[in-house]
Amino acid sequence: MKTIVLLAAGLTVCAAALAQQPSGVIEYEVNSKLEAGQFRMVMRGADGSVTTSNTPPPDMPNLITTKQTFTFAGGLGRMEMENGGNMVRRMTMGAPGGGGEAAFATTAVAAGSPGPQMSDRSSPLRLPVSNATYIDIVNKRFLSVLTERKDTVVTGVWFSEEAYKPAAEIKTSGKTKTIAGYRCHRATANVGEESFVIWYTTDIPMLFSPVNGVWPPEGVVLALESSKRSYMAKKVELKPVADAPQLPADAHKLTAAELKDKQRSIMQAFHNEQLKRIQDTE
Repeated sequence: MKTIVLLAAGLTVCAAALAQQPSGVIEYEVNSKLEAGQFRMVMRGADGSVTTSNTPPPDMPNLITTKQTFTFAGGLGRMEMENGGNMVRRMTMGAPGGGGEAAFATTAVAAGSPGPQMSDRSSPLRLPVSNATYIDIVNKRFLSVLTERKDTVVTGVWFSEEAYKPAAEIKTSGKTKTIAGYRCHRATANVGEESFVIWYTTDIPMLFSPVNGVWPPEGVVLALESSKRSYMAKKVELKPVADAPQLPADAHKLTAAELKDKQRSIMQAFHNEQLKRIQDTE
């Protein structure tokens, strides 16, 4: 009987703690450099030949800008990049001789405006996969979710989990500024070879950073910047959320390596399909 009473009391405390967790939405503008492995181009020349390349053309910008939304409630958060973290575009690229060539450009994040000799001639293609990250704020875990779709029908969902990485050593300062209506404090941190400038607010009662391992002393990171990437909160709303984060019930657990291989195999099949479509139009 005593054990049952203690367990019930523990559940009550846990429920109370979850009930005290804030809820709302933070919208970040994210800038990241386009690196090797994030790009795939399938090109058809004027003579009908088809080639592939993982090297961006000289006129394609190497800085990619997109939006990331963080929705949180009840101790669980969900981070989603626009377009599911992927985009494919059909483009035409002007050649010096005037012949031109058709191309499919694939990036791991939303593509920015093309360069002066490249123009987007059609709407983005729909990729077969989308990515989302769930953050278990109470149990301190990142959950990476991969969803496969055929047209609009979900055909598979998988996830892997990763514990919060140990916090980097933070150096705080007395500098402050306002971001999205919140007073933020400046700090710096080094994670491996990457140096971050961090702005965090203590006015939101939870611990969160969009980058695992770059944790503030307390509160929520509303901006951070390194030589490779940057996040800047454009809107912060503390409010009840109708679409509360919830890990898909049918998600199958994989290791991080298995999840990466799963996405690679799905995308390889997609690239092969696109290449065949190009060849079939010859």
